[in-house]
Amino acid sequence: MDCYVVESVNAVKPTLLARLLESVTQVFLKHGEPSPNLDLDEMPDRLKRDLGFLDGREPHYDDRRVL
Repeated sequence: MDCYVVESVNAVKPTLLARLLESVTQVFLKHGEPSPNLDLDEMPDRLKRDLGFLDGREPHYDDRRVL
């Protein structure tokens, strides 16, 4: 047996002042950041490891002697 509950959600609209402040801060934040992209090629390995892009082990190199 399933029971579904429908709840009403009353969302509060932001005031004119809040919307104005948000738009002004967005303008200043866009001019402040140098690049919105994360460049992994220029990032040092220790920072990649801290962010979880590397697992802490040395990079894997193919060894042709095994073949």
